[in-house]
Amino acid sequence: MERNILKDRFVYYTVRLFGVLCRILNKNTAMFLAKGIGLLLFYTLKKRREIALQNLMIAFQDKITKIEQVKICKDSFINLSKTVVEFMRFPKLNYKNIWEEVTIIGREHLDTAMKSGKGTIVFLPHFGNWELLSLVYGVLIPNQAKAIALPLKNKQLNDMIWRFRQLFSLELIPRKNAVKESLRALRNNQAVGFFADQNAGEHGVFIDFFGKPASTVRGPVTLALKTESPILFSLDIRNPDGSHKVEILPPIYTKSSGDLESDVKHYTSLLLKHLEHYIHKYPDQWLWIHNRWKTQPGNTNDNS
Repeated sequence: MERNILKDRFVYYTVRLFGVLCRILNKNTAMFLAKGIGLLLFYTLKKRREIALQNLMIAFQDKITKIEQVKICKDSFINLSKTVVEFMRFPKLNYKNIWEEVTIIGREHLDTAMKSGKGTIVFLPHFGNWELLSLVYGVLIPNQAKAIALPLKNKQLNDMIWRFRQLFSLELIPRKNAVKESLRALRNNQAVGFFADQNAGEHGVFIDFFGKPASTVRGPVTLALKTESPILFSLDIRNPDGSHKVEILPPIYTKSSGDLESDVKHYTSLLLKHLEHYIHKYPDQWLWIHNRWKTQPGNTNDNS
């Protein structure tokens, strides 16, 4: 136990020191550092590199060459590293200068959804700099945005990360309280964000994703059907110049057919089709290192 505490403290102070370095450097230098770290991770994290390449093979099959798959894989590691470095620089942002970094496409769709009076469910993928979305929604709808998050076991590190995510009014909901708190938030006409693009294990609903069954989180669509709250698909896209655009698609209004399982599959499939579209358009910006297709019908492997 004592060794674990010491390890947690070492990790926390290492990350904290890295964050200080990221904030001291100017943006261009910080992004140059991030690119180098991304390349280092690509070459050293063999298991994650293999998972990413396997995922790319499933998604694109023979539509792109092996060389192109490797390039996308390498660029996705760089994107992940840039996301981490940008996250460490969050304290440099405020309600005004964030718009020097971010452009919003589809703000009117968020406004329309919020006018329903039934809250809004936001489906968020691990795309571009997904961490930036917590700040963006905290500014767009002050004190009306919440998001589901899984707390880290390292308490000091978790407190720091949650503090950064909640800089601009967005409030995080621990996953263990997700259902109760999400229902309360929707009743109060708030927006609740779900990062729901990863493997959901044995409890998920199987949806064809790039032509192969993928266990997918039921929560967003199940809640929408229960509450009649609209669903928004939203993601961040990293621009070539290092800036970002956050896209918000038109709201999806679910209608019950009387067959809950069929309805969950139908609307979840619509959300994954949106994600497929963006992955085809910006393939290096999705988080390929997650074992997305690990759970298949007939097996019950855990997430990873």
